[in-house]
Amino acid sequence: WIQRNTEWSYSVSFPSPPRCPTAPGLTVSPPAKSHIFHFVSQIYPVTQQSQSNRIALLINTETFTTSLYKCRAAKDEKVMQNLLQTLGYEVVRLTDLFSQMIDKPLKEFSEHPKLALTDSVFVTLVCYGGTGTEEFEIDQIFQLLNTKNCPALKDKPKIIIIHACRGVCVFVSVGEESADLLDRKQFVPTDDIESLSVNSVKGPRAQNEKDFIIFHSSTTCKCSYKHETYGSAFIQHIFEAVRKHCLTDDIEEIFRMVMQSFEEFPSEQMPTKERDTLTKRFYLFQS
Repeated sequence: WIQRNTEWSYSVSFPSPPRCPTAPGLTVSPPAKSHIFHFVSQIYPVTQQSQSNRIALLINTETFTTSLYKCRAAKDEKVMQNLLQTLGYEVVRLTDLFSQMIDKPLKEFSEHPKLALTDSVFVTLVCYGGTGTEEFEIDQIFQLLNTKNCPALKDKPKIIIIHACRGVCVFVSVGEESADLLDRKQFVPTDDIESLSVNSVKGPRAQNEKDFIIFHSSTTCKCSYKHETYGSAFIQHIFEAVRKHCLTDDIEEIFRMVMQSFEEFPSEQMPTKERDTLTKRFYLFQS
């Protein structure tokens, strides 16, 4: 349940995992070891030590034109901060920043000593207001947290949550690297791939951009809607879905539930998953 008061604080209690009753006269055989190994290999590892060293980044970019936007963004910040802390994450907050000011603190975060010990990272970007010309380069996050520049996060899920209008308020760019490759006409036969570089390394190599996912508040050219009192619908639905399902469902399933909650929403807003390279299931809590 959630308890709100005038200071916009939250009290959160998480449900106990459901128990599956056994029908009378039936016995349940334990799964074969091979099945257990297969299941474990399909999920990102989470341990008590990694849970106690979790860390998240909360970014508030300054594109506001009125105090009303500031108030709403502050509410969304508070909700996400409380949620992440409840999930065991130490939250590093970067607030009241213009997008051009983000490079240095983002680089400092990518070198945080806890990244070597955590099992995952959340990066939340809250961006309100603006005139349509303010641009935040999402590739900055990918570049600084990828395998090459942040080896401490190799093979660990990196969850990026973005609340920003893609309509008239704020334009969020995903950069040239994610442009449609079909328009570049740079495909080559597979036999010629090795000849592209004289420094090609034979054998296994680490994927540079892997284990990422973006969960955006809306599809392209659509606005993200906010409640005058409680802030954005997107952040509220994430809070509710995580609170109810974090003990039983993986993060992508939780995001799907958030998307379903917008099917009957009285607007064209639909949250969307982008640049999804999660190769396993990520459960916030594992017994």
